[in-house]
This record gives sequence, structure tokens and C-alpha cells, in this order.
Amino acid sequence: MDEPVTAPGRALTSDLDADERSAALVAAVRSRFDTTDEIVSALSSPDLEAATSQERVRDWRQHRSEASRRVVEHIVPRILRPITRTPPGYVGRAADGRDAEALRAEVDRLGPWRLPFPLAHGIATTEGPTADVATARMQYRRDLIAGTVADLLGDDLATADVIDIGCQTGYFSMDLAERGAASVLGIDLRPGNLAQARFLAEHHGVERVRFEQGDVDELVVDRQYDVVLNLGLLYHVTRPLDLLKTTYELTRGVAVVDTVCSTEPVAAFLLLSDKDVDMPGEGRDVVELHPTYRAVVEGLRFAGFRHVFEVQGLTDRPHRNYRLGGRRCFLAIP
Repeated sequence: MDEPVTAPGRALTSDLDADERSAALVAAVRSRFDTTDEIVSALSSPDLEAATSQERVRDWRQHRSEASRRVVEHIVPRILRPITRTPPGYVGRAADGRDAEALRAEVDRLGPWRLPFPLAHGIATTEGPTADVATARMQYRRDLIAGTVADLLGDDLATADVIDIGCQTGYFSMDLAERGAASVLGIDLRPGNLAQARFLAEHHGVERVRFEQGDVDELVVDRQYDVVLNLGLLYHVTRPLDLLKTTYELTRGVAVVDTVCSTEPVAAFLLLSDKDVDMPGEGRDVVELHPTYRAVVEGLRFAGFRHVFEVQGLTDRPHRNYRLGGRRCFLAIP
């Protein structure tokens, strides 16, 4: 077997051209993770994977059944990653020196909060049973997303520049900065989300991370990043293919796209309307387009990514949405 173009440990070095970097990153995926290329299709024949999208739609219409709708499809190679639920490294650390009264006042001023962040003096941004559920969910996603990036890049993470588009309160931005990324830029549309993210970074003393306001539909691509995070964003926009194009144009190394997916075995986008745009986790418009799994795969390829992997979490306490295929995590390499 031919040796990879370069060792996986040098996947992001500046002296590599784009093809060498891509080959090194694919080699790193294959060498550092358990992977499988098994195809799982809800279509009537495996040969249809090589057919046109129109032919696949026609086949699905002719053969669709309740059983086929329940099939969780896999048409790209998968990274099989054991999941460990642990909090980010910055949790439990306080660096801003506020006393309990001042801290509580600041948390209340910046609310409402969507995610539970444990702070100093036993204070948390949200509490109760729903907070416990959200904590378990986010810790699963933390290992699935940030853990995979850190394990893939290894020592390269220390020289990696990261952009997190649609960063919300900065959970993943701060996590990758805490894991040692050289710099992390979080972009979000909503000033309230950014205020919370800046407060959390200051409170926990997370360095090498900054947050700026920006609209992903108007994002100017004036440079590339070693890691691009597109998490929980794709289904909140009305121009999803443009967003995937922007993600590709931003990516020098790897992109992670984590998104809600509909499970119909065709490439399509479902229009949802009447969204409450006052909610901090929603997009800008009252309508948005939710992709199917195949639409994300084909959209990533259309955008220009040559290598698309799905990251599949393995755990005895699976995250229900990922287990049922209603949410998927993709790692894409130009």
C-alpha cells in the first residue's frame, strides 16, 4: 500500500499544498479513528447510489413504505467514536472575581439563558431537571464534535485557527480554545448571545477566544481557517446551499457540520414557517429550510468538499436524536 502523502501529525503545516493537506487529513481520520465504509440505504437497490438524484427520488416514490422510512441511512464513511460525557475544562473555574451577589445580578441581567453553565458560588445560568437533560445533551455533543476535532488534529490544534459560525453562547468556541487552539473566533447574529458568550469567557478566564457579531448570509470570506464549525445552523437559514458554500470557502483544513436532518431517503429541504424569531436559538427569518440527510451529503459535495465523513457516537446512553437519524454530525475536508 502506498504511504500517505504526509504523516497525519503534519496535516495542517503551512508548507503543504491543498491536495497534500487533504490527503494528510484523510489519512489522519483513517489512522486515528475506527471507521466503516458500510452503506445502509433505504432504496430498493444499492446500485441506485450511483444513479442520478432524479432516479433515486423516482425509486423512493415507487417503493416507499413505513419500514423504509424508519431506516437510518449511511451513505458516506463513518467515524465510530466512543462518547464520554464530561464537562468542558473551564467549568468550575472563576477568573473575574465577582462576589455571589454581583455574579447573580449579572446572570439575571444577561438572561434568559438557554444552556446551563455552572458558575462560581454555586450559581448556574439555569437549574432544575431540564438543565440536567440539557447538560447531558451538550456533553454528548461536546465529545462528538470538539473531542473529534481535538483527537483528529492532535498537536496541530495548538497552531489551528478556528471559526465558529452561529456560535450562540460560545460553548464550542470556548471548549476548543480551552483544549489549546491557537485562536477561536465566534460569530453570531444576536447581540444577546454574544453578550452571554463574552461574559462566560471572562468569568471562566478562557483565553484566545473572541466573539463578533455577523450575519452568515452576509459573511465576507477574506481568509481561511483550519477548523470551521457550522453547528445547529444549517436548518435555521433560507439559503442552505449558500451557507455550505461559505463553509467550504472558509475551510483550509476541516469543517464540522452538525445539523437536524429529516430521514426521507431523498435529497430535499422541508420548509418550516411561523418560527418565533424572538427566541435566541432561532434564525433571522420566520421561515427556514430543514435538510434531509442526503441533502446535507449532496450539499457538502456541491459546495466543493471532496471528502465527507459522518461522526457517529457510540455510548450506552445514546443521544436519542442522533440514534434515530434526526440529527447528524459531518466532518468535511476540501
